[in-house]
Amino acid sequence: MDDSEDYLALFFTECGELLGDLQEQLDRLMDGDRDPELVNAAFRAVHSVKGGAAAFGFDALIGFAHVFETVMDGLRSGRLALNSEVVNLLMRAGDIMEVLIEQARDGAQVDEGAVARVRQELEEMTGRSPADETDDDGPAPSAGAAPAPAPAAAEPEALEPREVVISLRPHDDFVHAGHDPLRMIRAARELDLVAAEPFGDLPPLSDLTPEGCPIGWRLRFETDRPVAELRDFFMVYEHIADLEVDDPWIANPPAAAPAAAAPAETPASGPALEAFDAPPAAAAPPAAASGGGGGGAAAAGGEGKEGGRHGPSKTLRVELTRIDRLVNLVGEIVITQAVLAQKLSETDAHTALEVGHSVEAMSRQTRELQESVMAIRAQPVKSVFSRMPRVVRDLAEKLNKEARLVLAGEHTEVDTTVIEELAEPLTHMLRNSMDHGLESPDEREQLGKPRTGTIRLAAEHRGERVIIIVEDDGRGVNRERVMEKAVENGLIGPEDNLPPEEIDQLIFHPGFSTAKEISSVSGRGVGMDVVKKKIQALGGRIHMRSDPGKGTRFQITLPLTLAVLDGMTVCVGDERFILPLSSVVEALRIEGERVEILPDRSQVLARRGEYLRLISLRDTLGIGDAAKREEMAIVVDTETRGLVALLVDELIGQRQVVLKSLEANFQRVEGVSGATILGDGRVALILDVPSLVSMGGLARAPMQEMIH
Repeated sequence: MDDSEDYLALFFTECGELLGDLQEQLDRLMDGDRDPELVNAAFRAVHSVKGGAAAFGFDALIGFAHVFETVMDGLRSGRLALNSEVVNLLMRAGDIMEVLIEQARDGAQVDEGAVARVRQELEEMTGRSPADETDDDGPAPSAGAAPAPAPAAAEPEALEPREVVISLRPHDDFVHAGHDPLRMIRAARELDLVAAEPFGDLPPLSDLTPEGCPIGWRLRFETDRPVAELRDFFMVYEHIADLEVDDPWIANPPAAAPAAAAPAETPASGPALEAFDAPPAAAAPPAAASGGGGGGAAAAGGEGKEGGRHGPSKTLRVELTRIDRLVNLVGEIVITQAVLAQKLSETDAHTALEVGHSVEAMSRQTRELQESVMAIRAQPVKSVFSRMPRVVRDLAEKLNKEARLVLAGEHTEVDTTVIEELAEPLTHMLRNSMDHGLESPDEREQLGKPRTGTIRLAAEHRGERVIIIVEDDGRGVNRERVMEKAVENGLIGPEDNLPPEEIDQLIFHPGFSTAKEISSVSGRGVGMDVVKKKIQALGGRIHMRSDPGKGTRFQITLPLTLAVLDGMTVCVGDERFILPLSSVVEALRIEGERVEILPDRSQVLARRGEYLRLISLRDTLGIGDAAKREEMAIVVDTETRGLVALLVDELIGQRQVVLKSLEANFQRVEGVSGATILGDGRVALILDVPSLVSMGGLARAPMQEMIH
């Protein structure tokens, strides 16, 4: 990948961050928050996208972002009134800008009619029409100065060829921000650049730094291009360099040009970039293509909470593949440390005493390194949650329902690879709640409920797991309709008498839908089965609980990280298995404990006044009973089914294990979430306790195939 492709990839990455920021600000505005800083932040996001797009010549994106930016500037200056209708338009404009970015990145097809309609609405809001644009070929002039017409708007259709000189003196952080002077000069040749003369004095060699840029350039153009084209090119540098413009057209404009278009103040050294009608310096954020460490949302000039390079924190963008390699390396270190500990335990006592302290210190350091690496990969779920209010609002409009989304725990951190996969299942679950869960406003009113339904999306840490909850206060699952549809689809027989919990689980079958008509929202049976598959692919599980007439609650349980976990090693026969430590409550010896056999031949364990279901891992996993011992009962928490006791032969101890994907190397096996390598080189399966408890003996054959 050459430098140009590197910068382009960086631009699109920051565009994603900027659009996320824009969506968050607009969501808050839609919810009634009228903090002026929200409008300023939204303006900066649009302006940053526009500045980066100008550096790469994405004309369609530049033109649309310019009109969008003009409306935002009108709102922040008070020339336009802010109301829900305006915010709705801005949200649609944000969608269009996202589509145009995808077009620039992937060459995707866009609905030109939709783009034109939204752009026309934006232009009408500012009192402009398409005929007011500068020219058909170049981007429109930037907004943000004064309501008076911009100079470019009054340019003649064809300018006489002239010499334009632009002096650019970079700031100290010009190169540090990701700009390349050579690349800038090469790109300027497309705008009829004929000469680039350096100026300035070099400091002593001892004071030179690789990131410094002590030399300025005097760029001479021989061109008949409109002023707007030069303005858009240099706009990306206005916050990171001092610019002076010497253009005969600006100094002596034709009579048709309004005098009010000239800048109010001009430095003695020559016209500055403000002569191009650029936005005020205080409102100009760094361009998205700059690659600055603070991300695309940081504003120049220290404006508001997001201001400046000298903020309280700095970030470094690193490719995920590099972090993955680091995580894998830490995993190998953990395995090596386990091997050392294993070998040490097999040596004589004198050697063990000498080496033991060093191995113990290495264990602590390895653990700290592992936790630090995991922290690098951890990201708050806010990046996914922030997209969901828009989903609910759009669905409410389509379905003629009133709904509000309550978010909680947005700052809960989870592995970044998990976050990337959460958007689709959460969207499907919200669609299900909106279409099948919440009643219409009139129906809710008749039932004595508020006309506006509530959906709650929450996240929290629970041990080594992350719990995500989606619940609504709607009608709940129509179990009669589900049974009817299940019989119709051949999933169950007419005589089957399923308990309520099993009826609810039928909605996760592929192709299952209780919708009577197919619509743009639901009816094709694609949704909840996708959710279940996605969650399982992440090593998680989903559980649903419905209370007819009161609502439905979905609970997703996901691993906190996909790399390392604390586990309890148990022995069954000749095999060793790992139980996640977060699920283990206690360990009991069966001797002296009372075991009762129920009429259905199942067993329960009497424990301090309560009875726990007793499950034999030997029987469930299909392990031969030639030397059956089953001396220990491990009490585990299944989260949804309460406490259960697992019968094992021996409890070996606690250890930290490195997760290896089972599905990627063999196949998915119910009851197993992955595998790990023990200190003696053997492979141990990591058990998924809730799945293991609920499945019975269904996975016995593939489990036996793996073990043997």
